[in-house]
Amino acid sequence: MEQIELRYPGLNPVFFIGASSGGVKALEFLAQRLPEDFPSPLFFLLHRRREGADTSQMLHSILASKTKLKVVVAEAGHPVNGGTIYLPQDNRHLALEDNRIVLLEKPDTEEWRPSIDVLFKSGAREYKERAISVLLTGKLDDGVEGLRETTFQGGITIAQSPADAYDPHLPLNALLNDHPLYVLPLKDMPKLFCELAHHHMASDQRDVAGQAAIAARRIKQDPAAIDLPENRPGTS
Repeated sequence: MEQIELRYPGLNPVFFIGASSGGVKALEFLAQRLPEDFPSPLFFLLHRRREGADTSQMLHSILASKTKLKVVVAEAGHPVNGGTIYLPQDNRHLALEDNRIVLLEKPDTEEWRPSIDVLFKSGAREYKERAISVLLTGKLDDGVEGLRETTFQGGITIAQSPADAYDPHLPLNALLNDHPLYVLPLKDMPKLFCELAHHHMASDQRDVAGQAAIAARRIKQDPAAIDLPENRPGTS
């Protein structure tokens, strides 16, 4: 697929997607189901502890075998292109500046490197209302501050339904601390992404955003309405 450089980034939303426990399968699912002419860039980040195992090439191999989109391990200074999935390098934070890739060793106070929060915050400050930050399955709260920054900058925030997540803790923390605009199961996210990216869809796909927004408002009004999974990791 021919790359489309975002010379005018304001014309395209940019997706930032973070996960931890159970995240490989979740990211694989999304990559496999997005259409090959998907117009926006996507940043997939599986957070890892500093000096942890090298996984970027492994994740690249998995995703590249499942999608027709271009999958690359991010290189410093490269422009951000549409129709591309970007992965972080091992033991480096991934950030953006002037619509180009930036790789960072700091902040070294972060427990995670790469960190979801660092990516989400940088993406929100770079792309403002065009930033779309998504938290999937995982433990703890890396990414929650980044969601808040995305909201502050006027972007869109999305969380996987805790009941649908392999590990519900990360999306649950998102719901309790940020009140994302959309809450939905993983299976509906490719449709929502297409809708937000203004990609052509079949008529039966057009109500996904509305349903996810209703779910988010219901949870904001009553946190007790959050559906929690049964017999999932860490819930018993």
